[in-house]
Amino acid sequence: MKHLLLITLIFCAGMVQAQKFITSGTIEFEVKTNLHRSLGDMWGDENGDWAKQLIAAQPQFTINYYKYNFNGDKASYQYDRSGDTKKVSPWLTNVNEDDFWYNNYQSRRFVNQKAIDDNYIISGDLKKIKWKLYPDDITSIAGFNCRRASTILYDSVYVFVYYTDEIAVSGGPMSLNGLPGMILGVTIPRLYTSWIATTLTLGQPAIKEPVKGKKKSETELMQILTEVGKSRAKEWKNATRWINPMIWRTFL
Repeated sequence: MKHLLLITLIFCAGMVQAQKFITSGTIEFEVKTNLHRSLGDMWGDENGDWAKQLIAAQPQFTINYYKYNFNGDKASYQYDRSGDTKKVSPWLTNVNEDDFWYNNYQSRRFVNQKAIDDNYIISGDLKKIKWKLYPDDITSIAGFNCRRASTILYDSVYVFVYYTDEIAVSGGPMSLNGLPGMILGVTIPRLYTSWIATTLTLGQPAIKEPVKGKKKSETELMQILTEVGKSRAKEWKNATRWINPMIWRTFL
C-alpha cells in the first residue's frame, strides 16, 4: 500500500512538473470582433443612411484564427485563416493577413511586419506593461487554469487578460507580455474584440524574424498612418474614429 501511494505521488508530481515547464509549442487563438459595434463607432450617425445600410449588410461578428508559435524566449504571432461563413472586406475588419509579430522575451526586443499601404518592418524594445493582478479570479481556457490581470495602454485603452503559469513563457498574442505565464485570453472593449486560445500543440517550432517590408521607425510608421487617416477623412466624416483603433491595433 505504501509503495502504491509513493508511486501515485511521484506520478502526480511528474504531471504537475510537466504542465509547469511547457516552454514550446503552437497556440491557436480565435479572434472575435463585434463588427456592428466597431463600424458603428467608426462611422456614427454623421455619414447617413449609406453607412447604416453597409453595417446592416455585414455579419454581427467576424472571426479569424491566428497562430502563436513559441520556443523558449522567442515567439511569433500571425494570421492563419478566417472563420467567417460570409466573406467580409479587410478594410472593414482591419484584419491584415500580412501582419507578423516577432518577440524575443530575453533581449526584450520585437520585430514586426505591418501591412498598411505597403509592408513595413518596425523594431524596438518590448513594452514594459504594468499589470494589475486578480489572483482569486480564475477560469479555464484550453484546459489550463488561468488568472485574471488588467492594464491600460495608450492612456485610455483597457486591456483584460487571463494567463496561466502552467506555460512557463511570459508572452501572449501580439506584443503582450510581462505576466508570470502565458496569456491565453484577451479582451479589449474599445476594439470590441476578444482573443481566446482554443488549442495548444506541443512541439518546437522554428521562430524567425519577418524580413518582407520596408524598414521604418515607429515615428515614421505613425506618420504613414496619419496620412492614411487624412485620405480617409476625404471619404467620410469623423475619420479620426477610424484612425485611433487602427493605431492601437498597429502598435499593440
